[in-house]
Amino acid sequence: MSTTLETVNGIVLDVLPELDSSIDPQARLGRDLGVDSLSVVDIIVKVEKAFDITVDEEELAQVESIQDIVDLLARRN
Repeated sequence: MSTTLETVNGIVLDVLPELDSSIDPQARLGRDLGVDSLSVVDIIVKVEKAFDITVDEEELAQVESIQDIVDLLARRN
């Protein structure tokens, strides 16, 4: 069974296969990893489907890193 972080990393790598598989969870998606806003939305949509949740616009605006996504999921459990 994979951890939430492993699942989120897998989703990020699915959307952006050019990234290194050992992504630092604290790395900011846009600033550090060069992820554009459309790809961030794609990542969030895949996270929503994988974890059967809905992320509202306010929550989406607060997502800057993979760790932010993991923290968002932790708050839902």
